[in-house]
Amino acid sequence: MNRIILLLLLISLVSSCRTQKDIWYFQNIDQVINETAEIYEDPKIQTGDALSIVVSTFNPKLAEPFNLGGGVNNTRSISEDSPAAYVVSSDGNIEMPMLGSIQAAGKTRQELAILLEEKIKTYVNDPIVNVRYINFRVSMLGEFNRPGVVESKSEKLSIMEAIAKSGDMSLYAIRDSVMIIRTTDGIREHKFVNLLDANLINSEYYYLRQNDILYAMPTKSKAIEFNSRPIRDGLTVLGFVLTIYALFK
Repeated sequence: MNRIILLLLLISLVSSCRTQKDIWYFQNIDQVINETAEIYEDPKIQTGDALSIVVSTFNPKLAEPFNLGGGVNNTRSISEDSPAAYVVSSDGNIEMPMLGSIQAAGKTRQELAILLEEKIKTYVNDPIVNVRYINFRVSMLGEFNRPGVVESKSEKLSIMEAIAKSGDMSLYAIRDSVMIIRTTDGIREHKFVNLLDANLINSEYYYLRQNDILYAMPTKSKAIEFNSRPIRDGLTVLGFVLTIYALFK
């Protein structure tokens, strides 16, 4: 009887074991050719994005009319600690002081800054416009040690940085098939990436985009462990009882 119990426990443990190759990131890193330049494209501004836009000039007084003040229609606070923001409307526009409605969606931060500088030059010489995201975030779902929303002060967030911010992946995560759900120009798409393959570094999905969703699926061993846990616990209790019985027999 005791041998049967030990055998069942051993089978349960073996079924939940994973090898090093199942969890080792970028296993072929030595075989990947280093690129001379990063494959990175600035993300496009999309509807719903919150932007900080600061206009500065040699004379600060001249820049004041172009910066946010009271009574601007499409501004709101993202949080108590964050500054007011330009929120891109459903038609892709923002409302700038003095300039009125400006098309922002579909442009990068730099493209929008250049456009605004050209328009402001009508009123002020040599303006400098700084545009940045306030709410750049991605969602981490599934087998991460700390799943949730990851926020970044920079839009250049790699998939490995996001995973690190989520406390790494759990031992039950399928690392060679992580789903990325991405919305571009209102079109939602999904892609599976392999974190075990170092060629991911040269992929367009290595750097995440605003509002990306990462889903790490669980392995079959987790389901097996979850379903067999009551049986394993019961066998442990039974083994303990049989041990006590044998001692006092």
